[in-house]
Amino acid sequence: MNEADLNRQLAKARKLLHSQSTEALALVLEARKQAQQQQLIELEACALCLMAQCVYDFGHYSEVLTYLDEVGQLATQASIGIQEGEQLQTYARTYYTMGEYRKAHDYWRRCLTLPDSAIILETRIKAHIGLGQLFYAHEHYESALAHHRRAEELAAGSDDYQLQAAILINIAVDLISCHKLNEAHVVLKGALPLVKADQNYRNEAEIYALIGQIQLLRQEYDKARMSLLVALKINRMHINQWGEASTMMLLGKVYFASGLIDLAREQLVEALNKACGLGAIHMQYSIHEVLAQIYLQLGKAETAEGHANLHQTLRQQLLASTLENDLETMELKLEFL
Repeated sequence: MNEADLNRQLAKARKLLHSQSTEALALVLEARKQAQQQQLIELEACALCLMAQCVYDFGHYSEVLTYLDEVGQLATQASIGIQEGEQLQTYARTYYTMGEYRKAHDYWRRCLTLPDSAIILETRIKAHIGLGQLFYAHEHYESALAHHRRAEELAAGSDDYQLQAAILINIAVDLISCHKLNEAHVVLKGALPLVKADQNYRNEAEIYALIGQIQLLRQEYDKARMSLLVALKINRMHINQWGEASTMMLLGKVYFASGLIDLAREQLVEALNKACGLGAIHMQYSIHEVLAQIYLQLGKAETAEGHANLHQTLRQQLLASTLENDLETMELKLEFL
């Protein structure tokens, strides 16, 4: 397999990444082996970055970090070009999912300061998306929306459906938190054809889950349940464990709001177990909050108090004051980015 063949194989794997992760991983494992044998360091770094993204979809975060560390080792031997930006972006995304927000913040900020030779525009855009998610996690919803609108501006000329859809999804999430449900619903309906065209099942599931969340907030419980069950089916078919746990959490909230207390508890306990397995702290603290309310209704005050305490502990862990100060400084600089 020559260099041109390797480039084609890596491009094919990238295209399959979010629809057929297992097949994509098989392609990049072979490409990495070939690049290693031919001492094509930049292509090996590209393969490793793609391997990291594949196993990220499986929820294997320690494995993601191992692959990314290997990219760093290659970078000490020779230039890895635009893979430097890809590596930083994937580090940030992984640490964000694990609840290590300071590390995520540092890697995304570094993405925005890299020279053009080390990062492509799409990766810079993803860094804006990520920083917006970080603001969102710290409940700075207007600042999150500003970052995602900035990403939308930068991506205006892009024909990358996946990127366009990701931006729209994040804008919709911000709008939901800003209580602009109608506007968010319009944005999501606009994103759905993009993800179907790109066959991005992760984003498709997320759109249905967010529509379900809007319907939950509108107290349209039957509609919400149907939307969330569609999202859950897609996530399970494509082994998206984070998406599965998140959807189950929302489904538990729908059951609780519908008065189906036992069903809600079962769903949320299962979601919590998955969230703990994934190390998704933000999801854990949200689930503990609802479980505290459920056990209170069931007359189990001691269990309810335990979940309420865990909710507060995890929330404080995420909203650490040092990072909060950094975010306030970032808000002041946001208009210049």
